Amino acid sequence: MIEVWGRRSSINVQKVLWALGETGQPFERHAAGGQFGGLDDKVFLKMNPNGLVPVMKDGTVTLFESNTMMRYLARKYGKDNIRPRGQKPWALADQWTDWTATTLNAPMFTILFDTVRATPEQKNPAAVKEAEKKAGDLFKIANRAIGRKPWLTGRHFNYADIALGVYYWRYLAFDVKHAKTPNLDRWMEQIKERSAFKEWGMVPVGNSPEEWNANEKALG
Repeated sequence: MIEVWGRRSSINVQKVLWALGETGQPFERHAAGGQFGGLDDKVFLKMNPNGLVPVMKDGTVTLFESNTMMRYLARKYGKDNIRPRGQKPWALADQWTDWTATTLNAPMFTILFDTVRATPEQKNPAAVKEAEKKAGDLFKIANRAIGRKPWLTGRHFNYADIALGVYYWRYLAFDVKHAKTPNLDRWMEQIKERSAFKEWGMVPVGNSPEEWNANEKALG
């Protein structure tokens, strides 16, 4: 059986769990990281010397990096659920999945830290205002890319929708001014109908360190 190490409050863990849910593969999850600790354990560091979650083990294959895990699951178990259908959709799926990590993640992390996880003494209004504008501009790019298409890369859902979906769900939960992105809103309504997203992607964020910690503890 596939095993995953990570806490559900982690956006990278959410991607992997959602992808697994879409494939229908059974798996076992071990809460790790955050208040659950365990990342400096020798056994864990052997699986991921970076000391970060998620980690996924499938038989003799042990992986870190959540986007790599989604691609692996798409190739091995994807079929018509998270696997892109054709070379062009696959290339576009890789492009947008990488874009979320290399471009979108930075302003999203700033907003998360400042509006949810920071203490009053740690808050930086100027930084969060800049990140709010940057994130909004980036989601406008994705909004234009989707256009009238049902899914990010075309006619069919794939792991790129997961990669962007976890970020957009979190963005809408943040107490910030949101960009006008009607195509993404329409797309998100479809996302919210997927059973795997309901189970693994609809994770509450909260608006304070206390709420974040309580959610993390409850979710495991």
